[in-house]
Amino acid sequence: MIAILGVTGNDILYFRTKMRIDRVEKLFGGVEVYVGKIFTEDAVLAAVGISNYQSVVATSMIIQKYDPYLIISLGIVHSFSKDLRQGDLVLVDRIYISDIDFSGRKHIPYGQIPGQPPFYLADSELLQKAETEAYLVTDRYIQHAFLLSGNVYYTSLKELEDYLGAHFRSQEGIKCTDNATAGIAFAASMGNVPAIYLMVVGEEIGNPDQKINWVRKGLEAAPTLGKIVTRMLLDTGESNA
Repeated sequence: MIAILGVTGNDILYFRTKMRIDRVEKLFGGVEVYVGKIFTEDAVLAAVGISNYQSVVATSMIIQKYDPYLIISLGIVHSFSKDLRQGDLVLVDRIYISDIDFSGRKHIPYGQIPGQPPFYLADSELLQKAETEAYLVTDRYIQHAFLLSGNVYYTSLKELEDYLGAHFRSQEGIKCTDNATAGIAFAASMGNVPAIYLMVVGEEIGNPDQKINWVRKGLEAAPTLGKIVTRMLLDTGESNA
């Protein structure tokens, strides 16, 4: 069984239309899990919620209850790099937690939970497969990046850059941020489940004109992400994004 996880219902809407839903189950707090088949794969589909607090609980419960062998995480990120523009696709290589500080303990860097790695890695083989399929279905710009994930929604580019400079000075690959993926990655790591994270840039932080349409930009890219995953699952797929 695979688990396809979004943050909101918009992130998983494409797959709700493709999935043969056998049943809908409640987890907690209004989180619904759609159980059935996507093409030939047994699958669960869920929106795990905004904030790493919600996403880690929901994802952990999904892993425990449904025992997926793979997690595919879909969502929207906010860019603070000139390399990533609104509407671009992001293949996330690493996820850093932005609001964890045990650095007062010896040899534990900022952002690392004791007993956990300093960052979480996507499955490299699956990520390469996703990249190969992406180039076949879309002419959108595609880039690998590191993701900073925490429970602060940044609107000021200077505030975010100051924060990065203070805590993540050496991590030049961090180019975008969100508010849920670290929870998914933490749960996947604890459950020893391979995971990949396929995202779209909803907005560029510091560009106020994009604030009115960043949700729409995510919706517009959802079919493209869906087609990438379709091809990964079938080794074939729909041809045009």
